[in-house]
Amino acid sequence: MHTMTTPRWFAALAACCAALALALPARAVDVWTEPNPGLRHLHRTTPAPAEFHALVVDLNAPGVRIRCTPLRERWKSTSAYAHDAGLAAAVNGGFWGLFGQGAQGMTAGNGQIWGADDEELGFFAVSQNGRGWVSRPADVVEGSRRLITDAVSGRPMVVDRGRMSEELYTFARTWTREPRTAVGVSEDGRKVILVTVDGRRATSHGGTLEEVAQLMIELGAFRAINLDGGGSSTMFIGAEGGVVNRPSRGWEREVVNHIGVVAPPPAAPPAATQRVADTPREVVAQAARAARPAAEPEAVEGTGFRNWARVHFGRFLAIDRLGLGRNRELVVPAIFAAVLALVGGVAYFAWSRVRRARRRAVAVASADVSHPADLKRASTP
Repeated sequence: MHTMTTPRWFAALAACCAALALALPARAVDVWTEPNPGLRHLHRTTPAPAEFHALVVDLNAPGVRIRCTPLRERWKSTSAYAHDAGLAAAVNGGFWGLFGQGAQGMTAGNGQIWGADDEELGFFAVSQNGRGWVSRPADVVEGSRRLITDAVSGRPMVVDRGRMSEELYTFARTWTREPRTAVGVSEDGRKVILVTVDGRRATSHGGTLEEVAQLMIELGAFRAINLDGGGSSTMFIGAEGGVVNRPSRGWEREVVNHIGVVAPPPAAPPAATQRVADTPREVVAQAARAARPAAEPEAVEGTGFRNWARVHFGRFLAIDRLGLGRNRELVVPAIFAAVLALVGGVAYFAWSRVRRARRRAVAVASADVSHPADLKRASTP
């Protein structure tokens, strides 16, 4: 009898240890690698819990430059864009319109400008001299268009003049934990910093824009801007096996444009350059204060019906899984038109049925009143 129950004790003990491990906050650690000459990759975990990836790109290094998406290469997953263009690294880019599926704001790639700046979106750009810079949403750029070779749109400003941007205090989703992508530049424009944060899963709830701003400042950003996030957030580093983060949808999303990095081949395996250090104490303290129990559904899924529907049905309904590429610019508007036509048809059918029923009721009432017996009864005092 005793020999039969011993394995159960071990199983119960193992289950308790596993539950305790899940309840404890993730270890805060910084892992640095150098995947290519001129590139440094930081993988940071915090007790929030959250996982950050930052790629520091030195544009002074020989053979290193930024390449954003040309018009003909739009609507690819980040890894497909990087593979097709022969890039060392890439992240997802800017925003696009819901109905027309076109890129919004300033958009350029490989010397071709295919989107116009506006007052709602700022942008990250690279000039003909190879320097990166960030334009605020309120600064509509016209005269400098001819100098731009590569650009993606974004909002809000995350860092401005080496400090957390004032726009974050009025932006609605600054302090919510979400998957994020952002880009920053140094004051001289010769260093570009690409950041992604994993989110909407138990081991990484996402990051706030305040945390993204602090990481950007820590890595030397003078200005930085938020890019498209959520299910789009993806970082690809070829020398480290491809996609280094975990997209929140469980697969890579096709996005309208990207920020790519051209760099020489690796001089040594990334593992040979790995350095591990403790995450700065102030970062750990802030993440610990902001940490929420993983048992809270909104900590993993976000809040509201839209987030609930995305988590439970997004895997089955997301058009990204169809691999439409540029064809989605035709397919998605057609789907919206079909849905609107269907809704309009149903509404017209329901309205016509109600109208027909009302006419029938009026006709019956008129017939009853006009019947002789009804008239006689109506005339009787």
